[in-house]
Amino acid sequence: MTNELTIILMLMFIGAIIGGGTNVIAIRMLFRPFKAINIGSVRLPFTPGLIPKRRGEIAESLGKTVEEHLVTPEGIQEKLKDGLLLKEMEDRLSSAINELLQEERTLDQWLEEHLDGKDQLGSFRQSVESGLQAKLMSWFYDYKDRPVNEWMPKSWQNQVKDKIPLVADNILWKTEEYLESEEGIKQMDQMVRRFFQSKGSVTSMFGKMAHRFSLSSALSKEIIRFLRESHTKELLTSLLVKEWEASIAKSPSEYVDDEWIEKKVESLSMSVVGNVPIVGEWGQPLHEWSKKYEMMIQQTILPSIMASASLILSRYIKSMIKKIGIREIVVAEVNQFPLSRLEQMLLMIAKRELKLIAVLGALIGAIVGLFQGMFIVFFT
Repeated sequence: MTNELTIILMLMFIGAIIGGGTNVIAIRMLFRPFKAINIGSVRLPFTPGLIPKRRGEIAESLGKTVEEHLVTPEGIQEKLKDGLLLKEMEDRLSSAINELLQEERTLDQWLEEHLDGKDQLGSFRQSVESGLQAKLMSWFYDYKDRPVNEWMPKSWQNQVKDKIPLVADNILWKTEEYLESEEGIKQMDQMVRRFFQSKGSVTSMFGKMAHRFSLSSALSKEIIRFLRESHTKELLTSLLVKEWEASIAKSPSEYVDDEWIEKKVESLSMSVVGNVPIVGEWGQPLHEWSKKYEMMIQQTILPSIMASASLILSRYIKSMIKKIGIREIVVAEVNQFPLSRLEQMLLMIAKRELKLIAVLGALIGAIVGLFQGMFIVFFT
């Protein structure tokens, strides 16, 4: 009886080793050997392992699966609709902006560190100034020798002409107001006195008499009466219209020379760029001037950017994914991924399950050994 039990146990042990060992070898053969083994011109069967041998097909299949079933436009659109992704992006961007606005450095210094470029903003400002100056000078050279009435819009010319009667009214009214003021009366007295004094002693005597009888007051009243007459306004209006038409019949070059306009354009360009928000301030530390733009950035610009980003992503997500080429990326990454590292990852993840497979193989082998032993003992 002892011999029979020994035979049964021996066969069970051998069956367990064969069953468990076979499963372990089968698992290892999924990866190993990594390369084909040749003896002369003959390649050994089952080399390389299943995964290395079918690596290209596996990569292609995995890329197709990821593109068609995992990373899909519909899935990304659903993720965008719940708002969590965009909200997290907005929060991170807002936090980054707050950190930037607290910087002790200038904007140019910050860009130099992060974009590896020196004095980028200074060069940009100089380019803007030069571009604006060139544009203004080009415009001046195009029009400087042409009469103003040829290129000024007719509507503008008519508007100015329509305003001339009102200007004439204002001139007459202001002149009358000045003559009736204390300063005007004083100036009239001095003018009459200087007139008689300039004509000699006899005329000077008449001047004193005229002062006694207030000749200046009489002259002021006559001038005011003249200003109030209707034909005076018509005359002044006619003169102003003629002057206006004569002035626009001339070209700008008759009023200013090139050197003068170049200086003015250069000064204007520097002033305009210097007063542009941010551009005119970026030579100062960020924390000194950025506060006044923080609310606008956080409450207006940032939400607009995120809303636009959401709309663009929702509308063009399919074409974007297609252009990105998810399948090609997955295929390339799988083909480049080291097989030894992939084997380690798989064995680490499925370590428990693989052990159970080996144990199950050993158990099945032991059961087969048990039946073999019982058959040998009892039927032979």
